[in-house]
Amino acid sequence: MELITQIKKVISNYNFGKLRKYEILSDGFANINYKITTPKGNFLYRICKQQTLEYINYELNLLFELEKIDIPIAKAIQRSDGNYVNETTDGAVVIYEFIEGEKPELNNESVFEIAGAVAKLSSFKNWNDFPRTNVINIDKCFSLIGKFDKVKFKFPEIFNYFEEYTNFLYNPLSEHVPIGIVHGDIFPDNTIFNNNKLLAIIDFEEACCDNLLFDVGMTINGFCFINNELNKELLNIFLKRYNEFRKIKETELELLPYYILWGAHGMLSWHLERLVNKENPEQLLRVKELMNRAILIKKNNFLN
Repeated sequence: MELITQIKKVISNYNFGKLRKYEILSDGFANINYKITTPKGNFLYRICKQQTLEYINYELNLLFELEKIDIPIAKAIQRSDGNYVNETTDGAVVIYEFIEGEKPELNNESVFEIAGAVAKLSSFKNWNDFPRTNVINIDKCFSLIGKFDKVKFKFPEIFNYFEEYTNFLYNPLSEHVPIGIVHGDIFPDNTIFNNNKLLAIIDFEEACCDNLLFDVGMTINGFCFINNELNKELLNIFLKRYNEFRKIKETELELLPYYILWGAHGMLSWHLERLVNKENPEQLLRVKELMNRAILIKKNNFLN
């Protein structure tokens, strides 16, 4: 079905009025986002390319709970019949409020903002109500290594790196640390800012229960690296602000460098798992960037 026809069909389930215009915002690996305009205003029209209905409902239910504790999110819009999900030939569609803003600059103010929000998310008390395993985990890394001989596309240099660093990270990641809800992908692309003020964290599709250090390490990768190198000033601002909401335990501080490395390596594993069976030059560049980042972290003795 033609896209414009599909959008018109979907918005007929809402009290929006007729579609005035639409424009693509992003075409990511997991979803496609459009800005749609109706007489009732602007909305975010998201086509979920990979998520199952079960995962979409998990995300929506979590968002309802996070809204209660003032985590800045974009709210899903309810259909006229009370439901939130639209099934289409292109994939499931969910419509969210459209928040005007921009991708943040990486500076002291934006890092301060995101650190406080991540710490509030880390403090979410009802995490036991949302059991789900992280799609990025060390066991999947070992499983991927076991498939290297049989995959369609082979990258010997990347494969050698991946095996070495997976083995290196296994013991640190096996240590017991506090668990809770993590977003899993808090990068600038998944946030909306205005004048260095955080308006919303978006794309909770990979949210799950995991070690809270996972989100800390991943967000540091997103907000504290300039030109692919860790900026110590931004890191210190992040940790100081985070500690104002949730005090990082001594054992967590000792393991934090490994989780920063794991943030880069874990993201790489997600991309590599798809890259070995489907050619994608953009994804290959991302894998190489993350590999170089991880190597640089270790080379600079940040882990000592």
